[in-house]
Amino acid sequence: MATPSAKVSRAKRWRHKVLYVICCSILSPAFALYWLRLIGFTTVSWSLSLVPGLGGMWLRRVWYGAALARCGENLYVDFLAAIRTPKTRIGNNVYIGYSCWVGWADIGDDVMLGGHNVVLSGAKQHGFERTDIPIRLQEGHPALVRIGRDVWVGNGTIIAADVAEGCVIGAGSVVTQPTQAYTVVAGVPARVIRQRGASARGDASD
Repeated sequence: MATPSAKVSRAKRWRHKVLYVICCSILSPAFALYWLRLIGFTTVSWSLSLVPGLGGMWLRRVWYGAALARCGENLYVDFLAAIRTPKTRIGNNVYIGYSCWVGWADIGDDVMLGGHNVVLSGAKQHGFERTDIPIRLQEGHPALVRIGRDVWVGNGTIIAADVAEGCVIGAGSVVTQPTQAYTVVAGVPARVIRQRGASARGDASD
């Protein structure tokens, strides 16, 4: 005989399957136009970012699950947030907060991006060395930015370099250099504040 918790889990799985089918039906015109190259990835992503509520989250989850290079389970993309390129890869249980903008990235499992974060496609998206032509005409060099597993990024942060596993990024920071694993970094530019769990390890060794 099934336990109450098992019945709830089974009902939840069925509810998710129904929501998935409904979202696929709603998105079928967008998928067709995208695969026929009559509409761009970013156009669909921007449009879906404007859909509020749980329905919008599910539409974005289904869209990115099908269109990204890789997308794990339980992706949550909040209202007004969008991913710019289908080359991006996302792990399991990733939360992308309100009004985030994500460029070319590889995001690991269990990552939380707070609101108003920007993940750039590296720090050299635009060339500016030459002075004889406008910056807008100079060649840039987009690069993949990697965010390791179990990372928490505070609100209003800009990430232009790799973030190692287990890091915490303070709100309002600008990450311009790769971070070290399990550190807390903050500031403009972001610098190491301390190691995660350092106090606990010190207590254990006493």
